[in-house]
Amino acid sequence: MKKGFTLIEVLVVVVIVGVLASLALPTYRKSMEKARGTEAMNMVKAVNDAVYAYAAERNKCPESFNKILVKVPGVRNNDLKITGKYFVYHLNAATNAPIPGTSCGGLLAERIGGTYKIWNPYADTTGNQRRTLACTASTSTGIEMCKAMGIYVTTSPN
Repeated sequence: MKKGFTLIEVLVVVVIVGVLASLALPTYRKSMEKARGTEAMNMVKAVNDAVYAYAAERNKCPESFNKILVKVPGVRNNDLKITGKYFVYHLNAATNAPIPGTSCGGLLAERIGGTYKIWNPYADTTGNQRRTLACTASTSTGIEMCKAMGIYVTTSPN
C-alpha cells in the first residue's frame, strides 16, 4: 500500500481553501478599512482639541501643523496639509464646521483616493452643539464605509 495523497485529494483541499478564502477576504478588507477610518477619527479629535487649545491661548488659529502639540504622521505637503499612509489631513479645512469658541475650521481627513471624508461638525442640522464625528462620501463604496463606521451624513464639511 502506498502512502501519501492522490492528486484528486490535493485538488479538493485546494478548492476548499480557495472557496473559504474568497468568502473571508471581503470581510477582512472591510474590517481593515473600518480600522483605518477609526484611526482617522481619533486623529481628527486629537488635532481639533489641539487647535482649540492653541486658539484659546493665542486668540488666533494655527497657521500650520507645526504650531499644534499633536504630531500627525505623514509627509508634510505644506503648512496646512499632511499626507499619511491612508489619509490626507487638511488643517482648518472644515470651514462649515468651525471649532466652538474659535473661528478655526476643523481638521478634515480625506481618504486617499477620495472615497470618503471625516470631520467633526460640532453642530447638528438644527444648530445644536454636539461632539460626534461625521463622514461624507460621493461613491457607493465610501458611503458604505461611512455607514459601517456609524457616522454617515449627506452634508459637506466645506
